[in-house]
Amino acid sequence: MDSTSRGMGREKAGYLEGWVSVAVNLILFTVKMYAGLVSSSIAVVADAFHTLSDCITSLALILGYKIAFKPPDEEHPFGHQRFEAATSIVIGTLLGVVGFEFINRSVDKLLAREALVFSWIAVVVLTVSAVVKEALARWALRLAESVGGAESIRADAWHHRSDAVATLLVVIGLMIGESVWWVDGLLGLLVSGLIIYVAYDIIKRASQDILGRAPSSTEVSVLREIASGVSGDIRDLHHVHIHEYGDHIEVTLHIRLPPGMKLSDAHEVASRLEDAIRRTLGWEATIHVEPYRDQVH
Repeated sequence: MDSTSRGMGREKAGYLEGWVSVAVNLILFTVKMYAGLVSSSIAVVADAFHTLSDCITSLALILGYKIAFKPPDEEHPFGHQRFEAATSIVIGTLLGVVGFEFINRSVDKLLAREALVFSWIAVVVLTVSAVVKEALARWALRLAESVGGAESIRADAWHHRSDAVATLLVVIGLMIGESVWWVDGLLGLLVSGLIIYVAYDIIKRASQDILGRAPSSTEVSVLREIASGVSGDIRDLHHVHIHEYGDHIEVTLHIRLPPGMKLSDAHEVASRLEDAIRRTLGWEATIHVEPYRDQVH
């Protein structure tokens, strides 16, 4: 599958995940709000607004994909897909904010020895909500992997999971009552650490897509293997740089050829290597040719 086909699948996946998430969150918000008002449970009402806030990240995902998959233009000849990475950073940042919010709420609970008032309606509604949000998170993670590991979809999936965990903590607080009031706050602190770590990982991965990265040893080995299959005259391959624009990947590299080789022959070898890289990896290559010497200074 070429990068254009992968991009179309990625774009459709982003829109699908975003709109499904918005719809599910709006339904859960409505149900939670109704249950919270009927049971007079402040915890359920607060959790309902937390679910509603998740619509913001899903709408950010939809907007991000709308911009990222605009066709290339004169000012952006490689397209706009790096905006997908920018969207991941936004969602990762919002997820980090959620993690720190959990820390604040958990510490407040521990200091105030806060215990929630039990309500069967609240327990049932919140439990169902937690299950639905976890199912949504798992579906989104599978969807992200199916289109090559889309980081923005993965980030939104973890935002769904954070909502499921937050809701489950409220359920635990409702169930345990006043006897072990500290459990809810302690679990909240542990979960906060996990959410902040995931947010950091999402931002780190997305930042690498924007800033660029050094090629892995495996990638360099694959390129050298391709080069050896193209021509025995290629004595060395080095100075590899990888530039990622979503599904479109550009690679620049240097090769060394015998110093007595004709310019036309050297150009032919470089062109064949570019074609081989395109066929094998789907990358667009730009190759600089250098003369081979026994001693390189």
